[in-house]
Amino acid sequence: MTSFMPARLVKLLGLPLVMLAVAAPAWSQEGSGFAKEGVFAGVSALPGFTLDGLTFDGSTYYQKVGGEEILILPRLNRKNMVRGIVGFRSKRGSFEVSYDQTKHVGTFFDVPGEEATFHSINGDERIFFLTRQRIQPYVLLGGSIPWVTIKDGSFLDPDLGDGSFRGFGVNTEAGVTVFASPRFGISAGYRYRAMWFDTASGVSKTTYKLRPRFRETSGSGVITAHFSF
Repeated sequence: MTSFMPARLVKLLGLPLVMLAVAAPAWSQEGSGFAKEGVFAGVSALPGFTLDGLTFDGSTYYQKVGGEEILILPRLNRKNMVRGIVGFRSKRGSFEVSYDQTKHVGTFFDVPGEEATFHSINGDERIFFLTRQRIQPYVLLGGSIPWVTIKDGSFLDPDLGDGSFRGFGVNTEAGVTVFASPRFGISAGYRYRAMWFDTASGVSKTTYKLRPRFRETSGSGVITAHFSF
């Protein structure tokens, strides 16, 4: 099975990286802001995370036309997500990389017990306003590489195995950051992501191209604490 993750990561993160590279020289000519510039690390909490169920609705399965293998699409319950972040802060913006993972219990045709794991690698550009102040509103735009694995979610008689769906996504967020000091701040906002799953694989280890792509969305509040070194 061929992996396209490195190529996808370069494409998805290319725009935020270009934005940061172009903007940094102009920002550096202005006076310094309140927040310390440089490398930072943080942790985010997203309470009640789940997929909205546009595709993973608990009543749909995937089967290639003319094929025999079946992959189920369970409805995922809500789980609290905690993730680590590393990045670089400039005067008016920051570029950050993070990794998401949550384990869910899914239902399929109203029968609970399906184990599913959501993963995502994210690259995001955060733009701040009122950067000389302790309280700084922000907006965020970025890309992601999400994948969902369903334990024993694939069936090809007589075999049973894990099912996996992979794709790409867009991250957005808006909120406000309050800095207790130039090095330490806490952000609160709302994060919305759209995802398109374009490949699937199951017990046969065959990679299926999904056309049309399976679309999903997710929205939740988010709280982030970050410290600059």
